[in-house]
Amino acid sequence: MPDVVTSISKHREPVSTPVSELVEDEDLDPRSGLEGPAGAANLTIAFAIVVAIRTICAHYSIIPDCDEVFNYWEPTHYLTHGFGLETWEYSPVYAIRSWAYVCVHSVIVYICRLLGMSEANLFFAVRTFLGSFCAFCEISLYGSIWRNISSRVAKFFLVFSVGAAGMFHASVTFLPSSYSMYFTMLAFSHLLDDKACYAPQRALFMFAISGILGWPFALVVAVPFLWNLVWTVFVNPQRRRTINGISKVIGYSLVLLVVVVSIDSFAFKKLQIVALNIVLYNVFGTEETGPNIFGTEPWTYYVSNLILNFNVIAFLAYAAIFVWIIRTTVRSSKAFIYPYISSGKLFSIIFPLFLWTAIFFAQPHKEERFFYVVYPLLCLNAAIAFDSFVAIYKAVLGKFGFSKSVIADWTSWTQTLLLLVAIVLWYSRILALHSFYYAPLEVYGGLFNVTAVSGIVASSDPLNVCVGREWYRFPSSYFLPENMRLKFIKSDFDGMLPTGFAEGVSWYEGASLSPEGLNNENREETSFYLNIDECDYLVDSNFTTPKEGTFEKQFISDVENWEIVQCAPFLDSSHSTLLARVIKFPDFIESLIPAEATYFHREWTAYCLLKSKIKST
Repeated sequence: MPDVVTSISKHREPVSTPVSELVEDEDLDPRSGLEGPAGAANLTIAFAIVVAIRTICAHYSIIPDCDEVFNYWEPTHYLTHGFGLETWEYSPVYAIRSWAYVCVHSVIVYICRLLGMSEANLFFAVRTFLGSFCAFCEISLYGSIWRNISSRVAKFFLVFSVGAAGMFHASVTFLPSSYSMYFTMLAFSHLLDDKACYAPQRALFMFAISGILGWPFALVVAVPFLWNLVWTVFVNPQRRRTINGISKVIGYSLVLLVVVVSIDSFAFKKLQIVALNIVLYNVFGTEETGPNIFGTEPWTYYVSNLILNFNVIAFLAYAAIFVWIIRTTVRSSKAFIYPYISSGKLFSIIFPLFLWTAIFFAQPHKEERFFYVVYPLLCLNAAIAFDSFVAIYKAVLGKFGFSKSVIADWTSWTQTLLLLVAIVLWYSRILALHSFYYAPLEVYGGLFNVTAVSGIVASSDPLNVCVGREWYRFPSSYFLPENMRLKFIKSDFDGMLPTGFAEGVSWYEGASLSPEGLNNENREETSFYLNIDECDYLVDSNFTTPKEGTFEKQFISDVENWEIVQCAPFLDSSHSTLLARVIKFPDFIESLIPAEATYFHREWTAYCLLKSKIKST
């Protein structure tokens, strides 16, 4: 692997090739610009902008996965409020979800309550904190890219990361994969440093936090860096420093692991290594109990998701492989493609995305959240590819004899056009997600208004808020006042649903109980259902009338038994055309589309909160 210092010195020697003439004076060291007060101001302003954007994400992003609610928001609510829903994963029998991870986030809720924040705002307060921490990680990586690769790559990365539709919801999602995404960014911010191969402890410990407290599979992204470290140990005379750094991280990681295992074992009242349980379940699960029973998808599932969430940037990210090939095989390319970093470091930066893709594309059970870990790396790869292709583009134009001014103009227009296309598509996707699928958060939020108006908060008996076919869109018990509980009624869904954590006992006692009926076979437990006559409120939608023999009814139209309290529009995606359901433009633009256009048609349904007329009489 080429030595970094040698590469720098060679780059600074006077050269006479047309390619070198294209490198402007200010580009001789594109890593400069963050020194002193001006650099601090740059980072501070960037951080303020990203925090503002992530705060918007916290308030307007949908909940894209019910696993986030039932496996993380609900246990946290049980910790902070004494009631919530329990999934089979939290049963001591299986123990594949960590209470240590939940405890970390419950601290945020306790602080907000101490500060006097209203119950209705706690959910968004936690999201805002997550978004702010994500912003800190993004700016940390942005600054490191600037100092160690180039200011251009750093700026492209920040635009891609802040603007991408995928990062819009991943940045504020309460999931281990998002948590691992944060610490992966911090790990890479240290990994990029020239000293990382000789003093790797900071980068490695960030990876360890990501895997031990977050999601163990996230450690996969550290493999290329570890490979580079092994190479360093064998060929570099400073191997002792590297070995000492690795030894320290092993010690720190063991301490962290002991703390996490102690918290989880305390909660389950028996020794549990949850990270190991997760790996064993996902890797060695049987056909009857493994993750595949919750659904499988073809490899095109991830392709579609990446294109929807990142559009042209996704293609650029995977094109980064060609940058590494050119950088390592074409000797003259080192003069204008990151002469300040070695091929080994470039390998550590670019290849984690490809390794992750190879592993998760091969898994039958696929979820969008599985890719959250590498979303920032996708943005970084895309930034490297974009910047490198611009450099190659300039070199090719120079070979054809174009002047520097013409090359500068063409390059500027090319970059602007690509960024404009990407930003417009991102905005249209973000607007579509919020406009089409935000109704559950809006409707459930109305329960606080109901209690405020009716004055039923002091009721001694909890009120039952029921849900049937819309169970998977429940946004968590943080949307329920203290005197309300979510209950399930029978629908056409015949799989495993959560049950309530034990109330009236301490968290320590409740977490260690094993509720009857919970199983890891996705087998329906009918005892978890409530009779519709016992429901005080009901949340439902009026999708197409169900077929004969179904358990589902059109409750919204049942005006004799139910009163509409609040409704919000919700997209009926099954009766909308593909283009119309994946993007949305402002109304004044969509008004220009002919009404008879068959390629752009949407059907809407009502998502409503209903009040029982029987229970209220």
